[in-house]
Amino acid sequence: MDRLLVFCKNAVETLTYFSMQLADAFASWGYEIFWFDMQMAGLSAWKLRRAVQEQKKEAVLVTFNFIGLSGEEELWELDDLGKPQVSLWEELDMLCLNMMVDHPVYYDQALTYRLPRIQTFCVDRDHVAYMKRFYPNTACEFLPLAGNQIRLEETAGQSSLPAEAVVTENIRQELLFEQWCRRPYPLVFTANYVPVSNIDRQLERMEPEYRAFYYEIIGSFVNHPGQNLLSCIESYLKREIPGLTDAQLCEGMHTMPVVDLWVRTYFREKTVRILAEGGIKVHLFGKDWDQISCTHPQNLISTGRMVSSAECAQAIAQSKLALNTMPWFKDGAHDRIFTAMLHGTAALTDDSTYLREQFAHMDTIAYYTLQNLEALPQQVTELLSQPRRLFELACRAKATAERLHMWKNRAEMLKGYL
Repeated sequence: MDRLLVFCKNAVETLTYFSMQLADAFASWGYEIFWFDMQMAGLSAWKLRRAVQEQKKEAVLVTFNFIGLSGEEELWELDDLGKPQVSLWEELDMLCLNMMVDHPVYYDQALTYRLPRIQTFCVDRDHVAYMKRFYPNTACEFLPLAGNQIRLEETAGQSSLPAEAVVTENIRQELLFEQWCRRPYPLVFTANYVPVSNIDRQLERMEPEYRAFYYEIIGSFVNHPGQNLLSCIESYLKREIPGLTDAQLCEGMHTMPVVDLWVRTYFREKTVRILAEGGIKVHLFGKDWDQISCTHPQNLISTGRMVSSAECAQAIAQSKLALNTMPWFKDGAHDRIFTAMLHGTAALTDDSTYLREQFAHMDTIAYYTLQNLEALPQQVTELLSQPRRLFELACRAKATAERLHMWKNRAEMLKGYL
């Protein structure tokens, strides 16, 4: 095909991994792929200009979290005040497809930059509604996250069935079950640890009156964790400022990422601590878990370092049960869930409206509730005590995820915008 798809690398490791899997899908359909190296943006820009202008190729940027669209120095011409004015993508008349993998409040600055040919996507339907309400001139649609698969070059040492042993489906399932039972990790969690105290320090820099207001909002989320970010914060802001306009509300929301970070960090920490103190061993793949305060730290088995997306997928593939804590996606899903499913690992997660539509409890997923985390250790014990049932759940989830929730499925959706 004459169309050139441009993906970014070497900005955020996780997003590069997502991009690689999207690029694999598009390449299999015959699209030409151009990798824009954000660590060598000047050189990549020169190569892209040459490809588009000299070779007469039509190019489309496919990016995440406004990478390349955030006023980066080597990609934007500046106006007399030093503000980004015209981007490389406009210069080359390129369509930009941008996927936001977090709430739009994190991208308020990037959303102010002029990009005449942009289509955005959000991974949560609440986020889409936010965009349509506050940024109606920026096209936005729902595009869920997908599962990370171990790519071909990363599969060394992965177990597989001997071909001569696969005689009937029943025998095949028994052999798969035996392999699954030999997985070394009963329960894994792939995430970094950030102490809530780190975020408290950000709040401490505020004036006392503002700080008290933010902690009041945080307390509402802790006591009523079913609320989405906007509905809760909007009610508090309108209590303080009756008649608040949408423009003013949007401006007020720009200061609220600290609330989102505090709440998601609190529940992540609390979930892992309750499991450990309830006697459940949790294998943690991510950095800084040695800093968590816990009365039974022996139950937290940590790598003690940052791990790559490929290493996370490999860890999940060696586990029977994978824990997920949602980053306050009340109508979306996290990639950890789909990654677990694709590797035949049962996913244990708090829920969302979208997840409930996709997966039924104890059929293809296991849900726990943030309102009753104290019951989680017993729930995990019961799940692991029924390996056959857990394996069969994981098999059903795997079939569903392979059909609907791989990155090639998301690429198929994006293809409709090209």
